[in-house]
Amino acid sequence: MKYKTLINTSLLSIITSLCVQADNTKLAPNDENVAEKNKKPPVTKELSERAKQLNTRFSNLPLEKRSEYIKLRSDAHRFFSKKRTFETLLNLHKMKAIFDEDPLAYNLFGAVYVEFRDFRNARAIFKKALIATENDPKVLFNLAELEFCDNKWKSAISHFKALLKRVPSDMSNDFTKIIEFKVMLCKLALSKSEDSSISESQKKKYLAEAKQLTTKYSYMIDSPFYYYANAAIAFYNEDKTTASTLVLKAKKVYSSSPQLLSSWDDTLVEFGYIQSHYGKNHKEAPTTEITP
Repeated sequence: MKYKTLINTSLLSIITSLCVQADNTKLAPNDENVAEKNKKPPVTKELSERAKQLNTRFSNLPLEKRSEYIKLRSDAHRFFSKKRTFETLLNLHKMKAIFDEDPLAYNLFGAVYVEFRDFRNARAIFKKALIATENDPKVLFNLAELEFCDNKWKSAISHFKALLKRVPSDMSNDFTKIIEFKVMLCKLALSKSEDSSISESQKKKYLAEAKQLTTKYSYMIDSPFYYYANAAIAFYNEDKTTASTLVLKAKKVYSSSPQLLSSWDDTLVEFGYIQSHYGKNHKEAPTTEITP
């Protein structure tokens, strides 16, 4: 299946306890992630001490170096959001030469490796970020996403389900729903798997479970889940007209906040369904444009 990574700046923020914003001597969160500061999960005493130590070490750098680092990191996130991957990587290496303990930088490094499809190094970097952030859900998501991008469907399901148990109740509702959507897609993939170790009865079970997930939420909830889950089933059944109609309906429902659909659109693209429907030049279709 063709795919492209979902990992983006909305999922690259590390819990703000590790990036305390007090003055320019501290590791401040990048501008895109300021809105996340009120959604942080509970901070353990150990993690709080680690954050203090991290900021102390950063504060010991000369002011000029600290200012340079903050600017480099802000620019790195801006470059990555614009898909300027090589410029992102260049900035990350400059950052590393100044300060090599920032978990936000680890996570962005990992995302760059994913863009290059270097999953081995991406896993290593994300695991490093995971240790530094005490199992931050966003980093856990990125590790699970690696399995998804690598078509390791069983492993992806296991990772996503483990992640669901750790998502703080005050985190975005849509974050949970996109995880459940990905679990559903994994099961659809397994139902058509050519793996000889998966029996026909198991494949039927995976398909039944995927279909069951489409009934978990109705269109009445404040989430695109209903439209995209049912669109995925329609794509699975090669009913492209119904699938397209459902995606377009979601766009109409969320026309006032189209940014909410970007992760859902990207997931269908990376799974191969949008490309299989619109072809290589699907972005040129004016009424069905999918935001990358």
